Amino acid sequence: MAITIRDVAKRAGVAPSTVSRVIADNPSISEKTKNKVRTVMKEMNYFPNIYAQGLASAHSKTFGLVLPLATDAFYQNPFFPTVLRGINFEMAKHDYSILLSVGLDDDQRRKHIEKIVNGKQVEGLIFLYASKNDPLLRFAQEVNCPAVVIGSPDNTKVHYVDNDNDLIGYQATTALIQQGCQRIAYIGGDMDQFFIADRHKGYERALKDHSLAYDPKHIYNDFAFLPSDGYNLAKDTLDLENIDGMVISDELVAEGVRNYLDTQDIQDVHTITFSAYHQGNTQSMNKTSYVNLNSQIIGSRAVDILFEALEPDQASTRFIHEYVDADLHTT
Repeated sequence: MAITIRDVAKRAGVAPSTVSRVIADNPSISEKTKNKVRTVMKEMNYFPNIYAQGLASAHSKTFGLVLPLATDAFYQNPFFPTVLRGINFEMAKHDYSILLSVGLDDDQRRKHIEKIVNGKQVEGLIFLYASKNDPLLRFAQEVNCPAVVIGSPDNTKVHYVDNDNDLIGYQATTALIQQGCQRIAYIGGDMDQFFIADRHKGYERALKDHSLAYDPKHIYNDFAFLPSDGYNLAKDTLDLENIDGMVISDELVAEGVRNYLDTQDIQDVHTITFSAYHQGNTQSMNKTSYVNLNSQIIGSRAVDILFEALEPDQASTRFIHEYVDADLHTT
């Protein structure tokens, strides 16, 4: 049975109205009483439902947006604002709001997710990433909070929407082969990221299907997703004399690689990357073939799927797994 304000008031030896004032941090309540009531709330694992106070509706009309750990790559990568554009577009049609999760580490993020979910501040969660054994996703499942993951998690008992990264890795590699490339490198990043690993699988499969050798020396990982990483990788690490093509999993890294190739006037190495949307902001990127991920559609579909998950007749064992088509553009 859910703990109520009356239960907290009874244990604390105060009136229910006093508990309400403590929750609102009303200055008319002494610090001594506030500390006493807050201690009882913590002991009873009571989370105040801020929307239940003064609202006739039982719905918060809010979804929580769970971000990956904040990094420079996150804030600079066009994928995330493009997905957010799609989320915002779809949420606005339903007059819903977004509440961002916060936290500088996993512990802070977990506490905040517990607060907004247990406090009924959100009706569901959208995870803007997929990672292995995610404790935040596991918590959402444990408390039966509807959730959608943008990406392909290692848990099939959850709704998710993504590109088919194995397929587009295959298509990107095949496009380079059709341009005459025979010695193609894979520029990945963090192989613990599912989309990096899946695009690598597609790359390897395409080489095999076209009778080209897979060379582990042409696989480059373990770096961040920034243009400077791509530039330094091309400058200091890539064996450019033995490479005539590159599948680059991140468009910021691809921008850095192409910038270096341009500074060295290297014209005979073809590149292809995966883009949230293609603006052609730089001359170097205009020379790069790309796969348009249609990330705005991914954001919109995540919202649609979450609304479907909220339907009363949605069976708890039925999970939606959806792939959004990507478009190949070659130069």
